[in-house]
Amino acid sequence: MNTENCGQGIQEPTFHHPSNIKAIKENFYSKGIAFIEGCDEKALAELARKFGSIVKPRNESTSCSGISNIRFAPSLVGKGYSSEELHFHTDRSGWDNPPRVLASTLKSKSTEGGASILADSVRILKDIQEEGDDFYKLITNSKYSSFLSEEGVLVPRPIYDETTGLFRFRFDDSIQLSASLVVLFPRLFEILYRNAFAVELQQGQGYLLDNHRFLHGRTAFTGSRELLRALVNLPPPQPTINLLFDIDGTLCHSEELSIDAFYTCVTDIVGKPISHANTSVNLHGRTDLGLLHDILDYHGVQSKSCVAEKFLETHPLYMQKSLNKGLFAITCPGVAETLEWLTRKKEALTTPVIRIGLMTGNSKHNALLKLKSAGINTEIFDLAVSSFGDAHIDRLSLIKDSMTKIRARDGRDLPMSKTIVIGDTPLDVECAKKAGCAVVAVASGNYAVDDLAVLEPDSAVPHIGEAQAFLQSHFIPSITVTGP
Repeated sequence: MNTENCGQGIQEPTFHHPSNIKAIKENFYSKGIAFIEGCDEKALAELARKFGSIVKPRNESTSCSGISNIRFAPSLVGKGYSSEELHFHTDRSGWDNPPRVLASTLKSKSTEGGASILADSVRILKDIQEEGDDFYKLITNSKYSSFLSEEGVLVPRPIYDETTGLFRFRFDDSIQLSASLVVLFPRLFEILYRNAFAVELQQGQGYLLDNHRFLHGRTAFTGSRELLRALVNLPPPQPTINLLFDIDGTLCHSEELSIDAFYTCVTDIVGKPISHANTSVNLHGRTDLGLLHDILDYHGVQSKSCVAEKFLETHPLYMQKSLNKGLFAITCPGVAETLEWLTRKKEALTTPVIRIGLMTGNSKHNALLKLKSAGINTEIFDLAVSSFGDAHIDRLSLIKDSMTKIRARDGRDLPMSKTIVIGDTPLDVECAKKAGCAVVAVASGNYAVDDLAVLEPDSAVPHIGEAQAFLQSHFIPSITVTGP
């Protein structure tokens, strides 16, 4: 393996201190990987235990129980204990349920080489699906691949299990591929590298990756390279209620602020006057990215991708300028009381677990800016299950993004979880129902209760303050009756 072949290049990610558990969990559950720094053996063990139970190492452990010291040690079994390159793989890929978390930190850096190579299976699977033949069917069928189990027996398992969302892979004798997959191996290798990136870790730096999602490897090295590693099993999922709030018209009103910042930014980028008055485009229930594309189409602006890139980069600055003009957001009726009530419920209940997230067409930065302007405490929102409009062109993909993040926490089929979308537009209702979510329609935006009720949401109310009874009904744990 070498860094030159990595299609995503050598990256310098944002690192977090092990004590910043909120940011680490947000990155782990949303991106599949979180980078850490300032981490020694003790800190790694403490961080790993905040995620779950550490798996006993196969070879040896350090003084912190469960931490392996991956280094050049020819007497130990495994290519990881050599100085050779370590090909793309997931750890314990032959187990029925491989450890979900791989946590690591670099104890000592090699003289040369030893770069970490990482690849996200989400990107890999997308590329494989776009190949346009039976490639995807081969990697999702256990007829075509087998993995060596703990008992030393090859067991048929798919590389990607669509039911569980588990991706497993190795480049060694612990995997056996059918002739059909062997023929496609060069293409698979190319796709893996195309989606790979390298990180040159320094002492005390490392990462937590989702071992069901990310592949990792290492370039060959010289010198004394030591990596501390812990494999972690997550605890069983608890019954969970995920509440995903829209912002505009649901939590706050900010139309004047939004219009001023949006159109001023677009005007300055494209170099011609574009305003709400000369643009016949529906604003409600849209994402920033989708709305921008429609506005550019309406005015015949070319190079939409270039404009979009510049817009997403500068729009937050224009939002701040509009705030400085005296334009601001105000909370919708019942919001302050409802969020306070939900916070108390969240703290008081052990089951179900309550998560409060955002599902908004705003960019992440602007969403938080609007909420703060309205006096809403943004700390109550779980950003790791939230979705934002700077990455999605339509409403349905927003909800699907949050559902993907929720599945990453609670399991592929969400057997013990329920997701409730709270929004103020017909699009919120329609998209939530398409995604299989419950939905509360609030008439605190631009649509009346009757207009929303005709779409048959689970609940339609004048404002969020009147939805507490509906929400409360979902906070009561179900009771299983046994016996006669």
